[in-house]
Amino acid sequence: MTDDELLLIYKGLRDMTEAMKAREIALDAKTAALNTAIAQLGKLPDTLGKQTSQYIAMGVRQSIQDDFSRPIAEAVKGPIAELSRETYYARIVMEQVGKEVRFQSWTWVAVLLLLGFALGGATGYYFFVQDMNRVSDRLDAIQQQITPATAVPDAKPVDGKAAKDHRHR
Repeated sequence: MTDDELLLIYKGLRDMTEAMKAREIALDAKTAALNTAIAQLGKLPDTLGKQTSQYIAMGVRQSIQDDFSRPIAEAVKGPIAELSRETYYARIVMEQVGKEVRFQSWTWVAVLLLLGFALGGATGYYFFVQDMNRVSDRLDAIQQQITPATAVPDAKPVDGKAAKDHRHR
């Protein structure tokens, strides 16, 4: 639902409320006039009698209320129909938002699982390489202890640290 649609709904409700207030004020004025007329009719008990004046007052009051209630009911029907239609669309939009939120939460779970697998694999590989380097170093040390060193007359002395660094590259 766009902001313009919401503003139109708000404006329609505000106009409807103002119209209802105006009609209520008019109804109160008519009721006050009716009460004045009833008070004047109450002064004529000799000619009409008390019960007759009450029947007339109730009939006039009912007639005035009917005259005002019908236009109010008809005026409210249109905005209420529009409001119910917009409410229906709002419910549909909220259902779609709920579905997307559920989908996004599952997407995040899948992303986190993949990230966990990737981090676990990288960590396992790192520690495996570290362990293999230690084993290789240990095997080199054992091999050097087993193999007797024979001197080559014209050979340069070998630096053990440089040889190790060359193997680990």
